Amino acid sequence: MKKTLSLLLLISLLLGFALGTAQAEPALSEDGRFPVETVKIGFVNYDTSAEQVLAIQSYFEYLQTAFNFEVIWSEALNSAAAEFAFIEQCAAAGCKAIIGYYNEGKSESVKLAADLGMYYFGGAVNADIYEPEKNNPFYVGGYISGAEQDENYLAGYAVGKALVDAGSKKVIVMSGGKDFGVEFFVKRYNGIMDALNEGGAEVVYEVPGWPGTEAFAAHQTAALQTEADGLAGTLTCMMWLQPMQNAGKMGQIKVAGIETVSEGLVGLMQGGIYVGAFSEIPDMFGLSIPMILNAVTGYGEQQRNPDGSAGRVKVLNWVITNPEDMAYFAKLLSGEGDERVFSIEDLKTVMGAYNPDFTLDDMSTLYSAVTADEIRARHAQ
Repeated sequence: MKKTLSLLLLISLLLGFALGTAQAEPALSEDGRFPVETVKIGFVNYDTSAEQVLAIQSYFEYLQTAFNFEVIWSEALNSAAAEFAFIEQCAAAGCKAIIGYYNEGKSESVKLAADLGMYYFGGAVNADIYEPEKNNPFYVGGYISGAEQDENYLAGYAVGKALVDAGSKKVIVMSGGKDFGVEFFVKRYNGIMDALNEGGAEVVYEVPGWPGTEAFAAHQTAALQTEADGLAGTLTCMMWLQPMQNAGKMGQIKVAGIETVSEGLVGLMQGGIYVGAFSEIPDMFGLSIPMILNAVTGYGEQQRNPDGSAGRVKVLNWVITNPEDMAYFAKLLSGEGDERVFSIEDLKTVMGAYNPDFTLDDMSTLYSAVTADEIRARHAQ
């Protein structure tokens, strides 16, 4: 009797192990990707040549080596009507989801996708998109800032503080659309000004408006005739490099702005020209893939809030003040080698097919751990 019970217990344990293994290793397609059937996804875009969009495309190609999804990329869309038409085209093409990288139709875009039987990712940071549709079962949510304060304010503050820490006392501020009431420019500008005031730096010239206009060029010329030793941007400052060179000010004016990580910035930081950059992480948008695949494969409820509303994953971006970190981040985004900001193995930890016990908090923990040390530590495990 004891031998029979022992044998039954052993069989039970082996079955349990086999089932557990099956959960951790889901069924794959013929070419070894998850899930078995290809998941088509529509990507709503507004600028097909934007550097960040190209970076997202590169990252998606990497993810497609493990995950079985196909992306239908829109043309450059500039109206709600064009956006709605694209969403309808995606439904006709058999798409299971829409990624709202760009959203002109607000909550109506989410509603349209849902009415056509497609999940929708994006817009979680915008109340006029999230609030009306948060209880829609086809709205999976998206990401929001995990920072304690408004992220645009913090971006500006980081730019101003980088200049103060580098010793700048007389600063040119490029205010972008602040004077036109563009909210994120206003917040970035306020952050810059607070950091400069706290650090005892003064603004010697404010350059408003948009690069590429005659008015902007005139302000630029006048600003470079001052005794400025710093330049703070509410957007990228790259368009200042040639005018600074022409004015003989290259190396005399330290620069910090809202930038996209690149090899070019590595050299500018190594040369002491750039002293700070706030940068969004293009790979952050890869969160759309596990959230969509979870929804399609039956794990969508686990990434929603306890009250059933769509999940909002907390994320952080990069504040870069040294060339070593800039070089490391540039390498991660370049696709060279096996290491990424968020690797395939990282994403598997927040996918129900690989980790049935994952939670929305696990997603926030992963996507908030973005410093160079945190990324290295995660990939060393």
